[in-house]
Amino acid sequence: MQDILADFVLWLATNFSMFRTPPWSGILIAVVSVIVSSISNLGMKRFTDMRRLKRHQLEIKQYQKMQQEAQKSGNDKLLRKVRRRKAYMDRIQRDMMSARCKPGLIFAIPFMAIFYTLSGFFSGDYLIVAILPFDAFFLTGIAGMSVPGGFGMTYMAFYMLVGLGLSSILQRIMGTQIMT
Repeated sequence: MQDILADFVLWLATNFSMFRTPPWSGILIAVVSVIVSSISNLGMKRFTDMRRLKRHQLEIKQYQKMQQEAQKSGNDKLLRKVRRRKAYMDRIQRDMMSARCKPGLIFAIPFMAIFYTLSGFFSGDYLIVAILPFDAFFLTGIAGMSVPGGFGMTYMAFYMLVGLGLSSILQRIMGTQIMT
């Protein structure tokens, strides 16, 4: 399997070399990140009951509020009620965690293949995939290096920046974000 991916990466690098340098590399990574996040969110909508998750989240929020109130006031009756509901709340939280992890498990291997392909595509002499218009010198070595005109980001750092920034926006648009 690794030889097939390595050959595919070599073919990509030969035929699409313009996407290995800024600004096209940054655009390619942003587009791939949006596609991966969109597929993940669509999988979340398809394989989980979002109304149930939101209802459970609301119950947990109410329970936490009741728990704080009971601890502040020291009300024995309220403290007993909180203790009785604890097992139920723990079960709800486990159910929510497993429901949110299911789509991730389904899409994990294809997403890893995409990530592996891109990391192979952006390896070698083409370390910088995007240039930020400011110098983030404190990230030198971890996420890139200072270059003329700003801060050059590596593939992984830029993918994480774009992915984390856009995933929240896409979750809100697609209705898969559970507000806490």
